[in-house]
Amino acid sequence: MALDELQKPNIGKPEFATGRSTGERKMWAIVTTVAFAIFWFAGLFLAAGLFGQQTLNWTTAVLAAIGLVVGLYARRKVDAD
Repeated sequence: MALDELQKPNIGKPEFATGRSTGERKMWAIVTTVAFAIFWFAGLFLAAGLFGQQTLNWTTAVLAAIGLVVGLYARRKVDAD
């Protein structure tokens, strides 16, 4: 079976063609990316602090929590119809 037979054609219109890609959604997508990056970066430092390889500071836990909350909120805004 060839690869062409396994691939299915795109059905329907992409979101930018239907008018769903607005400036507000793009801004929320950028906020989502930045917030989750802060969450993962702070989370790695928090994990390193918990395992004793880095000094544990309260700001890393706060940054991880804020990044997670803002990232989840912004993701919901991107997916809102």
